[in-house]
Amino acid sequence: MYEHLKNIPLLDHDSKIPLHKQAEEQLRELIKLPEFKGGELFPKEVDLAKRWGISRNTLRQAIAILVNEKLLERKKGSGTRVTQNRISTNLNNWMSFTHEMEDLGLEFKNLSLHAEIVPASAKVAKHLQINEGDEVMFLQRIRSIDDSPMVYFESYFHPRIGLSLDENFETPLYEILDNKYNVVPVYSQEELKAIAASKKIASNLKIEKDQPVLERKRVVLDTARKPIEYNICYYRNDWFTYTIEIKRTI
Repeated sequence: MYEHLKNIPLLDHDSKIPLHKQAEEQLRELIKLPEFKGGELFPKEVDLAKRWGISRNTLRQAIAILVNEKLLERKKGSGTRVTQNRISTNLNNWMSFTHEMEDLGLEFKNLSLHAEIVPASAKVAKHLQINEGDEVMFLQRIRSIDDSPMVYFESYFHPRIGLSLDENFETPLYEILDNKYNVVPVYSQEELKAIAASKKIASNLKIEKDQPVLERKRVVLDTARKPIEYNICYYRNDWFTYTIEIKRTI
């Protein structure tokens, strides 16, 4: 039933590292396998214990650690599954993605970052209120909390800002705009919808083509409501969900 178990490394019984710690590390690797990310049942304890040549009590000690970290959930009678934790963010207010995630206690990093000067397409020109063909800064980033892509960004910046290719784009973007260019992002006009991942998006997020993703288009404006940035984000739907609180008018 679990053919992939044959490819799981054996534990080193001669190592100074305790067997339960070795099992814990192997479980962390198993969690990353795509066959378990959709909530499918984890291999049975008896199968894992037999594969690794350890007692079920030793295995349960390792599993308990991951359950406490909310990486696994274990239910009596149904087995163990990978916890389907999604990052929930709301639309009641907005901030930079970095600060938004920091507020959730998550530290994101850039897996890929590329900046270049490109001519504005008709769509970009419309959103930035410039002429088609005008040169704009284009920033492309793939970000995550680990080594598996979670969100893919494409950002275009108004040429009046004067962003340079020499900027340290590892720094939160809006801190750069505020501190160095005295440009303060204040308003955000947003559009969200579910789309089927194109070949390019699928490649960047390491998912299957046509898999559903959340597309978030954002036009960021300054205090005078002049456009600063046109941003398109593609979120993996197995990691992100958006919420909104609406107050009824009485």
